[in-house]
Amino acid sequence: MRACRRPGRWGVLILWVLLLVVPAAQAFEDDENCLMCHKYPKMGRITDDGVFRSYYVMPHVFARTVHRNVPCTDCHNYIKQLPHRPVKTGVQCNSECHSIKNPATGKQFSHKPIYDKYMDSVHGRPKVATGPDRDKPYCVTCHTNPIYNPDEKALPKHIVDRCVVCHEDRDFVENWYKHTSRRIKEVRRSNKEIVQLCANCHGDERLVQRHLKAARLEGRELGRKYPYAVESYLESFHGKVTRYGFQKSPSCLDCHADAENYYLNVHFIRPSRDPASPVSRERKLETCRRCHKYADENYAQLDPHPTSDPADNRFRHYAEVIYGWVGDIVLFLLVGMAFLETVGRWRDGVVWKIRKGSSWWRKSKRDRDRVI
Repeated sequence: MRACRRPGRWGVLILWVLLLVVPAAQAFEDDENCLMCHKYPKMGRITDDGVFRSYYVMPHVFARTVHRNVPCTDCHNYIKQLPHRPVKTGVQCNSECHSIKNPATGKQFSHKPIYDKYMDSVHGRPKVATGPDRDKPYCVTCHTNPIYNPDEKALPKHIVDRCVVCHEDRDFVENWYKHTSRRIKEVRRSNKEIVQLCANCHGDERLVQRHLKAARLEGRELGRKYPYAVESYLESFHGKVTRYGFQKSPSCLDCHADAENYYLNVHFIRPSRDPASPVSRERKLETCRRCHKYADENYAQLDPHPTSDPADNRFRHYAEVIYGWVGDIVLFLLVGMAFLETVGRWRDGVVWKIRKGSSWWRKSKRDRDRVI
């Protein structure tokens, strides 16, 4: 058998250039070699509905997510061979996908409990939705992994060293610490970020109109403030102080999500006509008292989503009308006064010239002309 030729000088040079130019390997293990295909940006297909589905995985982004240490086939457990067969259903967020068991229950770990809570909420929808449900947010609409990743470059060595004494495996301890500390740490979005997140859908005029039309055709009832929820919030006192950077002002979730176990109940938003909703007629006073401790029944009648519609808020409507008329009259008087003053100056022989910061000049009746 003929021996393989050793690489020449140019081959060695090209190899060194590739090692220097090609970026370092990703920070996670691709044991299944999924990135052999999914590392290409144009990896995807056109569905039967004409929608482009991208299957591109960005290694540098995935390496920062909370799922970076989970093997691909733990979630995509229907893949048994490579190249795999066409996927029709895909992964849902309630799948039992992790390779570890929940130590509290002894069962395979799953997001199913909170997924079921979400499905019972007003936002609940299946992953592949049709009709108006396609506009509703799915889990990944709000949960973008990088936002839950604080700086993890410097783990507290004194804590890791103590855990290693019993758990022995330092890699396991560091991964476990990153996982738990990320959730113990306060990771709630700021009130301004929450308003922006909710406004992505509720502030989309075309989306709102689609749902109003669908509700009329199906005979469903929507909230009275649904068409202008974002606009009216931004006009309210709460919205204005939020816009100016006040961190303790209430956002959408502070009122529409139950305060007890907040992290669970943000997935269980109910319409205001539901007695279980914190903004329902039965619970509105209780919700107001979270911030306004001395609020009473009369205080709870104040509208947190004010509008200028006379049928909705007659006082606000007429106050804006009167204020608009007063502003117009004052502006008319100011312009009129300036016009009359200009005419009077022209009649007295005053000319308009710009000289050293002054614009009006005329002959003095006492021979005290301003000479430049």
